[in-house]
Amino acid sequence: MQFFGIIKQGKITLTQSQKLLRGHFLASIKDDTRIVEVIERDTKPKTYAQVKTIFGLAIAQIVAEFSDRGWDSSMLLNLNKPTGIPISQGLLKEFLYAVCPIYDENDKWITLSKTDTRQAAKFFDEVRNYAASQWSIYIAEPNPNWKQENGRDEKASG
Repeated sequence: MQFFGIIKQGKITLTQSQKLLRGHFLASIKDDTRIVEVIERDTKPKTYAQVKTIFGLAIAQIVAEFSDRGWDSSMLLNLNKPTGIPISQGLLKEFLYAVCPIYDENDKWITLSKTDTRQAAKFFDEVRNYAASQWSIYIAEPNPNWKQENGRDEKASG
């Protein structure tokens, strides 16, 4: 069973209804029964625009590097002879889904459009690591202060 609260002064604060539900749940369990309580941060779901931008920029950078180096799809397929088929963003995206698969909490394969922030960040890190280790392509970390540095901070401008 999951309960959602917030941290205040280092303690979990639950709504009254959450407290009641938790109390009823615990009272329904027999004495000496082993249980597990997991505490984790509740991540905000990412927006489509965020995922599209971060992943899109990584894909675009990899495709540009492949083009600059004169590499074609033979690099993805690990072939000794060139195929003459350039790497498209769509082909690269499908390839990265295969080599850096994303799974949901039920171990079902999903695409980026179905991820939460944590899963999307993990996938992006895996793509960055794969590009660096296999193709020597460095993809920078997204800059979390980009809005502020580019004068787009709504709090600062409002």
